[in-house]
Amino acid sequence: MNDVQNLTVGELRAFLAQLETVKEVTAETKIFLDTGWDSIQEIAPDALSIEQARPFEITDPLSGEVFGGYRLAEKAVQSKADGPSETVLVIRNLY
Repeated sequence: MNDVQNLTVGELRAFLAQLETVKEVTAETKIFLDTGWDSIQEIAPDALSIEQARPFEITDPLSGEVFGGYRLAEKAVQSKADGPSETVLVIRNLY
Protein backbone atom coordinates (compact mmCIF):
# COMPACT_ATOMS: atom_id res chain seq x y z
CA MET A 1 0.00 0.00 0.00
CA ASN A 2 1.16 3.54 -0.77
CA ASP A 3 0.97 5.73 2.33
CA VAL A 4 1.53 9.48 2.36
CA GLN A 5 3.25 10.78 5.48
CA ASN A 6 1.31 13.30 7.58
CA LEU A 7 2.68 16.37 9.29
CA THR A 8 2.11 15.92 13.03
CA VAL A 9 1.30 18.56 15.63
CA GLY A 10 4.68 17.82 17.25
CA GLU A 11 6.48 18.57 13.99
CA LEU A 12 4.38 21.70 13.55
CA ARG A 13 5.26 22.86 17.06
CA ALA A 14 8.96 22.34 16.34
CA PHE A 15 8.67 24.37 13.14
CA LEU A 16 6.79 27.15 14.94
CA ALA A 17 9.57 27.25 17.55
CA GLN A 18 12.08 27.76 14.73
CA LEU A 19 9.97 30.66 13.43
CA GLU A 20 10.59 32.48 16.70
CA THR A 21 14.24 32.81 15.68
CA VAL A 22 13.54 34.38 12.26
CA LYS A 23 13.21 38.13 12.77
CA GLU A 24 11.53 38.65 9.36
CA VAL A 25 8.59 36.44 10.42
CA THR A 26 6.14 38.54 12.43
CA ALA A 27 2.58 38.15 13.67
CA GLU A 28 1.45 39.72 10.38
CA THR A 29 3.34 37.25 8.13
CA LYS A 30 0.86 35.60 5.75
CA ILE A 31 0.58 31.82 5.29
CA PHE A 32 0.01 30.26 1.85
CA LEU A 33 -0.47 26.78 0.42
CA ASP A 34 1.62 25.73 -2.58
CA THR A 35 -0.80 23.82 -4.81
CA GLY A 36 1.83 22.98 -7.41
CA TRP A 37 0.27 25.31 -9.97
CA ASP A 38 1.53 28.73 -11.03
CA SER A 39 0.45 30.57 -7.90
CA ILE A 40 0.23 29.97 -4.17
CA GLN A 41 -3.15 29.73 -2.42
CA GLU A 42 -4.29 31.97 0.40
CA ILE A 43 -5.40 30.24 3.60
CA ALA A 44 -8.42 31.86 5.24
CA PRO A 45 -8.10 32.90 8.90
CA ASP A 46 -10.94 30.52 9.83
CA ALA A 47 -9.51 27.57 7.85
CA LEU A 48 -8.21 25.61 10.86
CA SER A 49 -10.38 23.16 12.78
CA ILE A 50 -10.10 20.07 14.95
CA GLU A 51 -12.10 17.18 13.48
CA GLN A 52 -12.57 13.44 13.67
CA ALA A 53 -11.29 11.44 10.70
CA ARG A 54 -11.24 7.79 9.70
CA PRO A 55 -8.76 6.01 7.41
CA PHE A 56 -9.80 4.21 4.24
CA GLU A 57 -8.18 2.42 1.31
CA ILE A 58 -8.88 2.74 -2.38
CA THR A 59 -7.60 0.61 -5.24
CA ASP A 60 -6.56 2.19 -8.53
CA PRO A 61 -8.65 0.36 -11.14
CA LEU A 62 -5.89 0.57 -13.79
CA SER A 63 -2.78 -0.36 -11.80
CA GLY A 64 -4.32 -2.28 -8.93
CA GLU A 65 -2.24 -0.22 -6.48
CA VAL A 66 -3.81 0.38 -3.09
CA PHE A 67 -3.69 3.89 -1.66
CA GLY A 68 -4.55 4.95 1.86
CA GLY A 69 -6.33 8.14 2.78
CA TYR A 70 -8.54 9.76 5.38
CA ARG A 71 -12.08 11.10 5.33
CA LEU A 72 -13.82 13.32 7.83
CA ALA A 73 -15.84 11.05 10.11
CA GLU A 74 -19.12 12.63 8.97
CA LYS A 75 -18.31 11.58 5.37
CA ALA A 76 -16.70 8.22 6.21
CA VAL A 77 -19.69 6.11 5.19
CA GLN A 78 -19.44 7.38 1.59
CA SER A 79 -15.95 5.92 1.15
CA LYS A 80 -16.36 2.89 3.40
CA ALA A 81 -13.79 4.31 5.81
CA ASP A 82 -13.90 1.69 8.51
CA GLY A 83 -10.71 2.32 10.47
CA PRO A 84 -10.71 3.79 13.95
CA SER A 85 -11.68 7.43 14.33
CA GLU A 86 -8.90 9.81 15.34
CA THR A 87 -8.60 13.48 16.19
CA VAL A 88 -6.92 15.51 13.43
CA LEU A 89 -6.12 19.13 12.66
CA VAL A 90 -7.71 20.19 9.35
CA ILE A 91 -6.80 23.11 7.11
CA ARG A 92 -9.79 23.74 4.87
CA ASN A 93 -8.99 24.73 1.30
CA LEU A 94 -12.40 25.53 -0.17
CA TYR A 95 -11.47 27.46 -3.30
